[in-house]
Amino acid sequence: MKIKLFILTLACALAVTGCTLNENEAIEKSSENNIQQASQNDWGITLKAENVTPKGLTVICEQSGGENVAELDTGSYYFIQRYDEEWTNVEYLPQEYDIGWTSEAWIITKDSSVSWDIDWEWLYGKLPAGKYRIGKEIMNFRETGDYDKETVYAEFIIE
Repeated sequence: MKIKLFILTLACALAVTGCTLNENEAIEKSSENNIQQASQNDWGITLKAENVTPKGLTVICEQSGGENVAELDTGSYYFIQRYDEEWTNVEYLPQEYDIGWTSEAWIITKDSSVSWDIDWEWLYGKLPAGKYRIGKEIMNFRETGDYDKETVYAEFIIE
């Protein structure tokens, strides 16, 4: 377990600043629940954004099927990008202290879903109207030294 937490800590420290989705990238919006999502990846992970406000949202992570799936997990790290002809990282607010991310390993069990409430006001402030996406790094951990990482996204719109 200590090695797994070390690997996750290292992964967070080397966090990816951006990745692209498969060619079938899409955004869907359900007006009744304000649910928006990005397409599914090879590991069967789908991220959805729900309860979107200028200050935060709920991320729903669903796992179903997928190829070569061992143990999937993620941590507290996330990032927000805004779309203006291309995806660019949203700048952090000026901080009095360095930003640190905790190193817990949140397990994503097979054929289930898990959700996280994210309040980014402390990090980004209130976001203005626009098209955004939140990125979460997922690790497919097989054993020590044998894992893959992929960044998955949930797109959302702030009106």
